[in-house]
Amino acid sequence: MTDSSVASVGRPRDADLGDRILTATQDLLIERGYAGTTVEDVARAAGTGKAAVYRRWASKVDLVVAAVRVLSTPGEVPDTGTLRGDLLACAMHYARPDARGARVLASLLGELGRDAELYEAARVSIGEPPVAALAAVLTRWVERGAVTTTAPIPLLAGIVPAVAFGQVTLQRRALDEATVVDLVDHVLLPALGASTTTER
Repeated sequence: MTDSSVASVGRPRDADLGDRILTATQDLLIERGYAGTTVEDVARAAGTGKAAVYRRWASKVDLVVAAVRVLSTPGEVPDTGTLRGDLLACAMHYARPDARGARVLASLLGELGRDAELYEAARVSIGEPPVAALAAVLTRWVERGAVTTTAPIPLLAGIVPAVAFGQVTLQRRALDEATVVDLVDHVLLPALGASTTTER
C-alpha cells in the first residue's frame, strides 16, 4: 500500500480547518497588520500546525490574499437588462455591510507599496476582477449604442474602485449602499451620457 493510499483511508481532513485558518488570518491582520502576521501565528490561532496551512496555501501571500478575497463577492458580469442595473450590480461589490471586511482589506492595502509580490497577487486576485466586470458591462452597452461617452472605458471602470479603496485606506470602512447608488446615478451615468430617469 502506497503512502497516498494510506493517507486516503486515514483520518479525514478537517472540513472546517480551512475556514478557521482564514478567519484566524483575518483576525491577525486586523490586530497586527500584514507585517505582524506570520503563518506560525495563524496556525496557532487556528489550532493547527504550519504544515496544514502550507498544504492549502503555498505562501503567506497566497494565504492573506485568500483571507481578504473570501470576504467579498466575486467580480461577476451581470446582465440585468438595463445599464443602471448592471452598473449597480457591479458596483455593489464594493459595499460591505460590516466593518470587518474593510479593516482586513485596509491592512492589505497599506502594505502593497512595500511588497511587490503581495501587490501583484492582490492586483490579479482582488483588484482586477471587479474592475474587469465593470469594463465588460460598459463595453456591452457601448456596443448596444446606449452609451455616448468618448471617455476611455478603463478610466470610467476605475471610478468606483478608486473611491472605494480610497475610503478603505483613509477611513478603514467600506462604501455603503447609498454611496454606491450615488456614484452610479450622479457620477457614472452622467459621465456615460445616460439619464438616470430612463434607466430606472
